[in-house]
Amino acid sequence: RTRINIHTISSHTHTHTTIHTQNIYKTNMSRPYRRVASDDSHKLPTSPTSSTSSSPFTSPPKPTKTKAERLSDKLQALGWIIAALLLAYATSLPSTLLTSPLILRPLFHLAIILFCINTILMLYLTVYLPKIVGITTTDDASGVWNVYCPRVIPIMTVCGVGCAFCLVRSTWGVWGFLSPLIWGVEFLGLLFLTHFIPWL
Repeated sequence: RTRINIHTISSHTHTHTTIHTQNIYKTNMSRPYRRVASDDSHKLPTSPTSSTSSSPFTSPPKPTKTKAERLSDKLQALGWIIAALLLAYATSLPSTLLTSPLILRPLFHLAIILFCINTILMLYLTVYLPKIVGITTTDDASGVWNVYCPRVIPIMTVCGVGCAFCLVRSTWGVWGFLSPLIWGVEFLGLLFLTHFIPWL
């Protein structure tokens, strides 16, 4: 009789454990599935101000430069501008471009057209987009341009290469192998002139 009682108690215990396990399984299966990231427990609560969504075309604020850094940039830009002016004076650049019969006029005119296209596109990126449309490009300008106007930069690259080739080739009869050097210095002087334009 003792053996029968022990067998009966063990059978009831096994049956009760099986039923309890099935209930737990059914309860877990009835709950909705929720995917939780593995690092959710390590995330810190964010403030309400950090949850505000920013515009996809707005770059983070650019770190400000010190007065010494700004002064150094201005002095370097001024040096290139002075070098470009002195070289233009030494080579009589304006009168040579206007009156010299050795210049290939069709290529020179094409270079002027390409330069004007690049100038218009540069004003579009640096003046129209930030000042009129309101798209700020303070830090990652190329990334914003690639999203908002992805074709502008490739067009400017093609026009710039074509303009440089046409300028060098059209004035090769005047300055020879010095043409790339002269145009390079003049381009840098024109480029660094933008340092003294407030809205650029």
